[in-house]
Amino acid sequence: MAEGVRKRGKTWSYYFDTAKINGERNKVEKGGFKTQKEAVAARAKAIAEYNETGRTFSPSSLSVSDYLDYWLENAIRKNIDHGYTYQTYRAYRQKIEGKIKPKFGIYKLESFQYSPDIVQAWVDSLKADGSARESIRGYLGCLSSAMNYAILPLGYIRCNPCAPVKIGKMPIDVKAKELNEYICSNEDFSRILERFPKGNKYHLSFTVPYYTGTRIGETFALDLMDDVDFSRHEISINKQLVKIGPDWCFRPPKYDSYRTLKIGAVLEAELKEAIRQRKECQLKYGPDYLKTYVTSGNTIKQFPAYMETGTGYREIMPLCVSPNGKIITPWSFPNCCVQIIRKQLGIPLFHAHCLRHTHGTILAENGVNPKTVMERLGHKDIATTLGTYTFNTESMQKSAVDIFEKAVNNERRYATRAGLS
Repeated sequence: MAEGVRKRGKTWSYYFDTAKINGERNKVEKGGFKTQKEAVAARAKAIAEYNETGRTFSPSSLSVSDYLDYWLENAIRKNIDHGYTYQTYRAYRQKIEGKIKPKFGIYKLESFQYSPDIVQAWVDSLKADGSARESIRGYLGCLSSAMNYAILPLGYIRCNPCAPVKIGKMPIDVKAKELNEYICSNEDFSRILERFPKGNKYHLSFTVPYYTGTRIGETFALDLMDDVDFSRHEISINKQLVKIGPDWCFRPPKYDSYRTLKIGAVLEAELKEAIRQRKECQLKYGPDYLKTYVTSGNTIKQFPAYMETGTGYREIMPLCVSPNGKIITPWSFPNCCVQIIRKQLGIPLFHAHCLRHTHGTILAENGVNPKTVMERLGHKDIATTLGTYTFNTESMQKSAVDIFEKAVNNERRYATRAGLS
């Protein structure tokens, strides 16, 4: 390979040969360096990058820490809204910075691939320290996903050190199980609506997920102007409201689960009443009423009614707002509503997703086809529906017994008649 530096006028340049194309010599040259030393250093860096097929590093010397940064940026952050959500990116980043980098960051990626024993010891130490099973599964899953990406498509390593690692048996967290499986009873839901009645700024954040099974981000993203079709008795789930940096933004729903849901008379009446009350508040506050807009970049902005917004802003009517129009965000629900329900109403198992759980379970208990439940809840597969939301409730157990006994009795009656004939 011919290479060197030379002076051209008042500045220095470097050059080196690259692979021939069609038998012809090719050369890279770059100038503008003030000194010969700068040109030599730049040439060495450029040649190293060329030899690594355009990379600025050698995979054999890459640390686990630097690789995880690369994975987060290129595999996750750049694919937000294309298979990943901002929440997923943020959760992976927290896991990596909090638990994974401090333990494995200093190792070389090339040698780390052959260290399942080290990963197993780490998992065992998390168990010994009292981490919950779901937390451990999350840490291990994050690391395993990153390692799989290093195998394919990158080809940096050949095997995943997480593959043979087992979490093993752990004591059942009874409180966590009870919380996860809590179903909001009719009595509890009635008490909640008494505390947050019609006209309360949080009211619809309870009724919508209870009657439709929407996720919390989907619930607060509903636009009463465009997402409700009263003539067809439908609402459209086409986005979620998420916090990105200082702004609240619309993003595609989780798993791109765009769907149209039929709604019944009760929820339809609730939404119509909310729209009527919203218009009354707009008249009451007049020019000081806060109107809500979405920008071309799907960022939420609010301005007083007297302000001109110009082009690039589309007005929306958020599901939940204060009387003066100030938007209510998903963060308010767990930070305010859930705490009130637990402490003031004495329902300690209530949580941000239990109304969605309740909706899916009521459907399952009453014989709705699992495929219909899956599509209504926006799950990515039927296994999620069956494993997470349609619990083995007392009602289901009783129904199973009734069906079995009815079938057995019918068989006996048939056999008796056959014997008598």
